[in-house]
Amino acid sequence: MKKWMLAFGMVMLALTVSAQEGAGKDNKLLQAFNSFSAATLYNTYGIIGSIGDGFGADAYDAETVKNLLEAQKSLMDNLVKVMEELKTSGSVADSVTVNYINSSVSIMKNLKEQARLMIDYSRTKKRQALEAYEKQRNTNWKDISHLMGIPE
Repeated sequence: MKKWMLAFGMVMLALTVSAQEGAGKDNKLLQAFNSFSAATLYNTYGIIGSIGDGFGADAYDAETVKNLLEAQKSLMDNLVKVMEELKTSGSVADSVTVNYINSSVSIMKNLKEQARLMIDYSRTKKRQALEAYEKQRNTNWKDISHLMGIPE
């Protein structure tokens, strides 16, 4: 866990440095935007996994898993909407930030899918549902680590 926190801190520093290469308020806003969205992706991934672990340890029943993960899915829906509106508003013009937004939106949608698959598994306890969840979880980590520059 300490390795992950160190890597996360290094990524946040890198995002800060890259945002400071330009000047002005817009770059400070993009720096904050990048940092908050990266932290959200990282933390959402961890929350979904923790809820799944709680179900596996019989700390949560299927209804609790559903309620907790539906809340995460709603958060992702709201963030996708905000990011899409930011992109289409013309407030962001540089291709690096547009690509970052596109990647983040894709990951958010995939995190929603991971949550949905855990809800399905908690309800059915079918091996196929667990395997689909694990596959999505691994894909999500690969995408998040790539976006943030964290070694897999």
